[in-house]
Amino acid sequence: MSVDQRSAPPTAPGRRPRKPPPTPFAVGGTVLLVAVTLAAGWDWTYGIAFSLTEIFENFTNVNPAYEGLLNIDLERFRSETVRAGFAETFQMATIATMLGAVVGLPLALFNSVTGAPNRTVYLLVKNVNSVIRAIPDLVYAVFFVAAIGRGTLPGVLALFFLSIAVIAKLTSDTVDGIDQGPIESARASGASHLQMVRTAVLPQVLPNYVSFTLYTFEINLRGSAVLGFVGAGGIGEPLNNYYQRGQYDRMWGVVLGFFLVVFVVDRLSIALRKRLL
Repeated sequence: MSVDQRSAPPTAPGRRPRKPPPTPFAVGGTVLLVAVTLAAGWDWTYGIAFSLTEIFENFTNVNPAYEGLLNIDLERFRSETVRAGFAETFQMATIATMLGAVVGLPLALFNSVTGAPNRTVYLLVKNVNSVIRAIPDLVYAVFFVAAIGRGTLPGVLALFFLSIAVIAKLTSDTVDGIDQGPIESARASGASHLQMVRTAVLPQVLPNYVSFTLYTFEINLRGSAVLGFVGAGGIGEPLNNYYQRGQYDRMWGVVLGFFLVVFVVDRLSIALRKRLL
């Protein structure tokens, strides 16, 4: 019997080990987070005066949007404009996700110490990825609409950069956490850097990479609805038209249809990701 085994306190048979108490850092961090949240929402000089009661009263007190919610126009599902908007949204999300996945994989590999061939490439790609992530997809959409005009192409380009940002970031984090054993074996056998990445890195990250691609498709599907408000195509354009005209019953009809589409895609994506992982 070792010294550690002799000094350890005996555990009664059938009893679960006691959970250790939270660390002072965890307690202090939780308290600080709650305090900052309350300070930001409180009604004072540095707060935003957040009030659920006021929001509910303002929304329900003779509000056309509230009245439209109570009288949703389900006939909008049969509208040619709405059906074309849904088709555009799906096409935009699909194309942007596929292109972003193709570009995002090498950027993810070069964004990690393990996958980058040297430190110069690592730092360069890391800074490029940081710039891409720093710009919201809506800003990309506004820029591309101003540069090339209204339509689906600006939306695809905006979602393309969003896809790169998500896939490259999540996949590079996975690369940094993979098992180093196969990598050391590949290097010990004299494999080049490219051969090491192909045989020891890619097989470990591919399931997560495909899962992140599916997750990005969900994000793009939701994001395309917002991009339509700035003229970047998709279901957001008819949604914005109904909003601008005050036709809230039709607007809520489109919102309901979009919710059902996203819900179905989300369930399918979750099921596929579970099988992959």
